[in-house]
Amino acid sequence: MSDTISYYDSNAERFFRDTVNVDMEPLYKPFLALISPGGSILDAGCGSGRDSLHFLQSGFHVEAFDASAEMCALASKLTGLNVAHQRFDEIQYASQFDGIWACASVLHVARNETLPVIERLATALRPGKVIFLSFKNRDETWSAGGREFTGYTPDSLRRLLQGQESLSEIQMWTTEDRRPDCKETWLNALLRRER
Repeated sequence: MSDTISYYDSNAERFFRDTVNVDMEPLYKPFLALISPGGSILDAGCGSGRDSLHFLQSGFHVEAFDASAEMCALASKLTGLNVAHQRFDEIQYASQFDGIWACASVLHVARNETLPVIERLATALRPGKVIFLSFKNRDETWSAGGREFTGYTPDSLRRLLQGQESLSEIQMWTTEDRRPDCKETWLNALLRRER
């Protein structure tokens, strides 16, 4: 993941400009419908801070982190939050949040580390609360433009989650990329922490 972090540190301004104004409303709606008004949300791998800002403006309490120091600085400036500089394997939250938003972030974790990361994020949820994840809709790993990616399809993500007891599926669905110049298909998943 170090190469991917270096990519975001080196390209933070451009990535910020390319993503900060993307309209994510169709993805926010099913997630926020499951969180009580004023609830607490963790934006896990927050990138530009776009989603954190939306959640704040919608009346939620928000914490955010990112593995790229440069992205943390930009997201902090945008949102006014003290965005934590940390990786998924460094988080220490426990039963703290009503929702976790991991939009296009866990896809940079190595395939053999994906389930442990999802389980670590689930630990940060209060029981009965929800996590949103999104991956490029491909059952493979690949490198592109200095970044590492791990993709999943609905079938392969369900296989990954099969047998673990802490999370149950609420919904999985695919969408087209929200950026007008991108033709990627995305897998979106809403999961609930059971215990």
